[in-house]
Amino acid sequence: MSGTARRARELSENFVNQGHHVSVVTSFPRKFRSMPGINCSKDEVFNGVRVYRVKNIFEVKKNVLFRLFSYLFFIIQSLKLALKLADNVDIVISIAPISSGILGSFVQLIKKKHHHFDVPDILPDLGISAGMIKNKLIIKFLYKLEIWVYDHSNTISAITYGQIDNIHKKGVAQEKLSYIPDWIDNLFFKKNVSKYKSEVNSNFNFQGKKLISFIGNIGALQNPDIFLDLMVLLAEENHHDLQFLFIGDGIMLPHLKVKAKKLQLNNVTFVGRVKREYIPAYMNLSDVLVANYLPNDYMEICIPGKLFEYAISEKPIVMGARGEAKNLIDKYSLGLTVAPSDVNEFKKAIIQITNGSYNYKPKTDKFIQDFSLRKIAGLYNNIFQKVN
Repeated sequence: MSGTARRARELSENFVNQGHHVSVVTSFPRKFRSMPGINCSKDEVFNGVRVYRVKNIFEVKKNVLFRLFSYLFFIIQSLKLALKLADNVDIVISIAPISSGILGSFVQLIKKKHHHFDVPDILPDLGISAGMIKNKLIIKFLYKLEIWVYDHSNTISAITYGQIDNIHKKGVAQEKLSYIPDWIDNLFFKKNVSKYKSEVNSNFNFQGKKLISFIGNIGALQNPDIFLDLMVLLAEENHHDLQFLFIGDGIMLPHLKVKAKKLQLNNVTFVGRVKREYIPAYMNLSDVLVANYLPNDYMEICIPGKLFEYAISEKPIVMGARGEAKNLIDKYSLGLTVAPSDVNEFKKAIIQITNGSYNYKPKTDKFIQDFSLRKIAGLYNNIFQKVN
């Protein structure tokens, strides 16, 4: 259910549909990042994609050392399998974090295969921005590791031009770099809205309420505490017709539940993890979709994956963001942007939308045209042409 997992799955299935043979090396999904009730096997074929999974004994929470050990353990377990599979492949694609990039780099180094490093998130910059990595020695080591992976990648792609500039400034040649943004599968969205709309609506009894929804990974980068603070302000100002839904899971969810209980917030509901097929129906149920980033310079070159599905839901978005995410929302008239993590600006934007004073006219068709799965996945053909 993470953005990286969705990216890997949809790319892999699209490559299979183009006639390619695809194998994926990954780990078993963590509980709070997996589909409810899903059962995964060590070795299986899923929608034409051969999937190999390794077990990881480290549970990744907020502890940085456990996270690093988890990544290291994945590399150790997967390396032999990756090298064996490499005998019969033409290109190895690794998707950030760095652990996957290291695996791909070893294959490039040992088996001389073309390694493409796909970078939806830049590490360690992302971990530093989230406040999760603070030790200067660890930061210095991770930066050296990042450059080593870039050096052992034949080609590299990033999802925003700001990220490409970030990587280029670290000494990576411009000819190695390409822009492959995130995408949306509008057919998946339309199919599942109609299929699950009635079922999702029947799960709630929010008659007369306007729903504000946060959907996706609930992590530190999103600074989700501000949404609880937002609902406190709205309740104090007697906006009792507004209800907030947290739909998803993540490392911040237990903390949020404790805080909401302490604040006695009756206007916040924790829906938890839901099957991915239900997500379009939950978006359709909502009146406003929200997202947020921490206020720091690195986040200005990022765009959250959830923004793409938010966009085709044709529900107004309110996001705390500057830079690339703000530009995307403004360009396609998807909603309102406010200063990152500014509770008072969020409050003003939510009220403006829910009281009907905001004139919402999204350019959805243009957005779908520019970011369809078929179009963006097709950019990989430029990468494939570089494979010897």
